[in-house]
Amino acid sequence: MSTPNNDKGLAPFDAGKDSCGVGFVAHVKNKKSHSIVSQGLDILESLAHRGACGCEENTGDGAGILMQTPDKFLRKAVATAGFSLPQIGSYGAGMVFLPKDSAQASAIKAIWSKVATEEKLEILGWRKVPVDNSMLGPTALRSEPAIELAFVGTGSAGLKDQDAFDRRLYLLRKRVEGLVRGADLSQKSLFYVCGLNTRTLIYKGMLTPDQVRQYFPDLSDPDMESALALTHSRFSTNTFPSWDLAHPFRYLAHNGEINTLRGNINWMHAREALFKSEFFPGEEMKRLLPIIPEGGSDTSALDNAVELLFMAGRGLPHAMMMLIPEPWSGHSQMPKAKKDFYRYHASLMEPWDGPASVAFSDGRMIGAVLDRNGLRPSRITLTKDDL
Repeated sequence: MSTPNNDKGLAPFDAGKDSCGVGFVAHVKNKKSHSIVSQGLDILESLAHRGACGCEENTGDGAGILMQTPDKFLRKAVATAGFSLPQIGSYGAGMVFLPKDSAQASAIKAIWSKVATEEKLEILGWRKVPVDNSMLGPTALRSEPAIELAFVGTGSAGLKDQDAFDRRLYLLRKRVEGLVRGADLSQKSLFYVCGLNTRTLIYKGMLTPDQVRQYFPDLSDPDMESALALTHSRFSTNTFPSWDLAHPFRYLAHNGEINTLRGNINWMHAREALFKSEFFPGEEMKRLLPIIPEGGSDTSALDNAVELLFMAGRGLPHAMMMLIPEPWSGHSQMPKAKKDFYRYHASLMEPWDGPASVAFSDGRMIGAVLDRNGLRPSRITLTKDDL
């Protein structure tokens, strides 16, 4: 055991853990396999020392995995639930945390159906996610939600392409979230949508890294295939652990902290009245607000900002470079075109700054970015077998 380094009982700086564990594995030629999912979980389990647990060793701060939509597995899974899926790209899927009370869960599903009808989308069905919670500690069990997969079809919306469908799913989710926040439901705090789109699926919870594979038996199915897997083990520093604040979020997983968070959120709120987008015309943009709901973590706030920029037409790397720019102004070797990019976007968005290593994916690409000071260094390796 480490001894204090002064009479105030402060432990040596090297005596404890610091910050989250984040990693990903991907096949650069987009070859899907169950091996990628399994290796992603191997990474996660190897990062157990980067996560945290409370006084109960079997209650974690949170852990999870993001992968490409596992179409083969989902078709098999929904067949046992009594419905079928259209071709991949024509349905959205997402894990949803719901109240344990069946009446309140049904009330929330009714909200989904109502909003989907208004948006000319179709609820294809719900599938209860099998879980094994036998290893969870009392704290995680007390706050455990019911977990289901929601499936949404294009309906009669007349959407021109897959990206347009994803934007309509974004609008559906934001509207449902707003209505549930205002509903008179005692367990509405359990409600959370881990993600809802056509390209990715997220399994996460208030778990330790070693619990994820066992808690979600789906992840061990040979038909659970992906060409990428982004995993995260959480060490909660500025918020309490909870099921919804586990990473990965809808687009990213984060090691570090956003020190400029309050200013970033305030600026986003201030800009909302000025938001305009060809992809969300008229009153649609207002139905997306607030972009950053109250009560989240720094990473959830950043993820919501990334999602808005991405859904409004920017590429994911573009959005990440806007939010977490390099130290460009005094960089003598940076090409002028890149400096001009940063100079232009500095007038649109202030940096989300802090010690940060952020990995991100939209299901088509996967990457990472560091904070401007490199205070959360990360490394990448390309193997001879295209991983």
